[in-house]
Amino acid sequence: MLVLLVGPKGSGKSHIGRILERNFGFLFFHVEPLWMSYYAECGAGGRQPSIPEGIAKVHPQIREALRAHQHVCVETTGASPEILNDLLSLEHPSNTFVVRVSAPLDVCLQRISTREKTHQIPMDVESVRKVHALSVATTLQPGLTLENAALSEDEIVSRFRNALTPSSSGSA
Repeated sequence: MLVLLVGPKGSGKSHIGRILERNFGFLFFHVEPLWMSYYAECGAGGRQPSIPEGIAKVHPQIREALRAHQHVCVETTGASPEILNDLLSLEHPSNTFVVRVSAPLDVCLQRISTREKTHQIPMDVESVRKVHALSVATTLQPGLTLENAALSEDEIVSRFRNALTPSSSGSA
């Protein structure tokens, strides 16, 4: 199964991915370092990066992870329709679980300003605002929506467990 976390930068997608890895055994496939490597490769080669070329570099690695692991969790802002649509095509829709992760812009900006930046694509505040708006405007039907301004790990685990259980009604 592909678990696709879709939400703005700073909404907590990576945090949730690590929680899923710890609590459910999903492989959390952090794609941002791969995109950073692609951008660096383009810079070193004196060429402009392109989304189609980046997809061709990064997404085959996700496909390989899907072949090797039963459950793979991937994150995206959803700001690029090309990237989102290609991610959604990696698995059959019946084997893809979309999670909408959201947080207010001010919370996202605060998280971005205080987090370790080694594995994060650097963005100025205006770019973060733009990506936040594009991400929020993305229309898709999630299997779960998490307003992640202040969810605890236990709350996240509980909501995933309930969403992934075929019928949790009537259980004690």
